Amino acid sequence: MFSIDINVIFNLRDMLLAFLYPRLTQLHFKINIGIRMKKVLKGIVFVIVLFFVISKGLEWWLESSFESKINKNPERSYDITYEDFDLDNFFTGVTLTEMKIEPLNAKAGSVVTGRVDHATLNGLVWIDLLVGRRLNMQEIAFVKPVFKVEIGKDSTKNKGGKGLQTMFGDILSRADLKSFSLEKGSVMFLNSETQDTIGQVKNIDILATELETDALQFNHLIPFKMGDINVDIRDGSFQLNDYTFMNLGHFHYNLKNKEILLKEVALGYNKSWVEVSREIGFQNDVIEFDVKEIGIHQLEPSSEFYTQLDIDAGSVSIDGLNIKLQRNKNLQRPADTTKPMFQGMINAIPVDLKLDSLSISNSTLAYGELGLKKLKTGYITIGDINGSVTGITNKEDHQAVVGSLHANIKATLENKAGLNLVMDAPYSNETFQVDLDVDDMKFTDFNSTLKPLVGVEMLSGYIQKIKYHMEANSVYSNNHLVFDYKDLNLEVLKEEDTNEPKRRVFQSAIANAAIHPSNMPGDKKYSTAAYSYQRNIYRSPINYIIHGLIEGFTYIVPKKGIQNLLHKKKKPKKN
Repeated sequence: MFSIDINVIFNLRDMLLAFLYPRLTQLHFKINIGIRMKKVLKGIVFVIVLFFVISKGLEWWLESSFESKINKNPERSYDITYEDFDLDNFFTGVTLTEMKIEPLNAKAGSVVTGRVDHATLNGLVWIDLLVGRRLNMQEIAFVKPVFKVEIGKDSTKNKGGKGLQTMFGDILSRADLKSFSLEKGSVMFLNSETQDTIGQVKNIDILATELETDALQFNHLIPFKMGDINVDIRDGSFQLNDYTFMNLGHFHYNLKNKEILLKEVALGYNKSWVEVSREIGFQNDVIEFDVKEIGIHQLEPSSEFYTQLDIDAGSVSIDGLNIKLQRNKNLQRPADTTKPMFQGMINAIPVDLKLDSLSISNSTLAYGELGLKKLKTGYITIGDINGSVTGITNKEDHQAVVGSLHANIKATLENKAGLNLVMDAPYSNETFQVDLDVDDMKFTDFNSTLKPLVGVEMLSGYIQKIKYHMEANSVYSNNHLVFDYKDLNLEVLKEEDTNEPKRRVFQSAIANAAIHPSNMPGDKKYSTAAYSYQRNIYRSPINYIIHGLIEGFTYIVPKKGIQNLLHKKKKPKKN
């Protein structure tokens, strides 16, 4: 019969227990850990859910409080609405998406509406909001805002710039704010009646710092007392009327540097200048220009700068100005009115102006006339203009300080001869003095002007010197002219419909016989001219200077008999 030793059984038991015990202990530990981990995870989940619920509840409460604050002022001009109120994860700020700015009174003046892709409000002081105080934050940033400005009939008193100032002032004054920025903004200007676009700015960036939004000042586009502001406006275009446009490449303003820079500014037309003159309906200068850069330095901003362009500055610099003044003599003149002298012209400027100096460089001035029954415009061009004008002001107290308007200009005539001009016009009386020098020029250089304008072509001749001195008052001038030239020969032309006018042989012979072909020092009949010239009070002082010079030529170029005929007493002509 088979028997089992009890000791063997005990040994087997002990071996089995020795094998299982550590493993069972480890399993028990893992089970305990798992139970504890589940409890911890449940706790974490609970905390997260609780935090989420509290956050959403707090966000809802803050949004409700914010919304009640933002449009609280019953005297506000604008309402602010938004699609979503997004509280930052760590409660450092708020993002308002699809924000809208809408006027409450859209009947008068310039009406501004705005749409902002999103606005960020950083550094919010929540405790002030919790206890019901005024909104308090570090910064507001508008990202990709689009503003629409409707210009009404009464916009002469409330222009687009003033409308934007009012809108920014109304919105930003609702909070204690240290900084405001606007990024990648744009503006559309519309006619309020027709809703036609009359102007647009494609890109605006603004950064204003150290703001005091409880100190309203209309000296800046953001109308508050501030430490500094940078404004950059790019790609502006404006339709001034049906045929006139103005473009702006870049506008930059910095408060601390007291500087404004305007680049690539142009005024032009969508039709020819002759058609524009017919639209005007009477003789007037049709102006078009482009300029590379205009700088206004040491600017003291005023409350009317953005609306009336009042300027109080140390200096203005103009670089690369190309300007054309063009007149159609086939149109009737406007009713004659007495024109002011230089002092009166400055005083008549409709904005306050205090400018110590204006410097001009690398510029060109072209004056053109379409003569009576002429087919082609004649131009005279003054190029390579470099110089300065000082003492430009219409403020009586400052006029007493500076004494006079003074100009010192160097240029070229018809891009050939050197030209120097010095002018002084005291503010204390209606007088001025001019010195003009021109040297080294061929008569043939004037053909582009004389042929279309008066039907005369210079065949030969050389100008060695023009030296003109004029002392003028509002009635007449005393002048002295030196005009040294030689080998002058011309012909008179009959204008045809073709580009090649025919020569008038007989008239050309008479004309050449009537003039001195040479007037050089050492010539037997060499002469200079000292003479008086009566001002035409219905013309500008520029016209006064030019026709005073032309009068001097009539004392030198024609022979004596022709001079006597020209200077017989006769009724004054309107030039």
